[in-house]
Amino acid sequence: MDREFIKSLIPHRDPFIFVDRIIEVNNSSIRAQLDVKLDMPFFRGHFPKKPIMPGVLTLEALAQTAGLLIALSRNGGNGAGRIFYLATANVKFLKPLEPDSVLELNCRILKEFGGLCQFEVEACAGKSRIAAGTIVLAEAKGSSE
Repeated sequence: MDREFIKSLIPHRDPFIFVDRIIEVNNSSIRAQLDVKLDMPFFRGHFPKKPIMPGVLTLEALAQTAGLLIALSRNGGNGAGRIFYLATANVKFLKPLEPDSVLELNCRILKEFGGLCQFEVEACAGKSRIAAGTIVLAEAKGSSE
């Protein structure tokens, strides 16, 4: 599932969409990827002599991936149009992510309660774990169909 399909499911747009493709998805988990390239705008200032992807953007990529899982696994796969905000994050950043990498984004639903969904998340590049932990997404009021 490519970027155009992804854009049909979540409200994010360039330059703030951080998922390029969905590799695998089922009702409780998703695996997606982002191609991390040196020409991405944030690398010009973070850090010019040793560029790394900001951890907060890795976290955002994980949150967007979790949002995609909600969109694809709810209402018979017709959950697009619902807006979720990142409510909490308990994520450890284990290693810096350098450009010219493929960031693999893994999310698994742990539990749902009210308009909240808790996920176990992990970001990897190659054989290295970049970040891991849990996040909670909260559905925006009035976003459900």
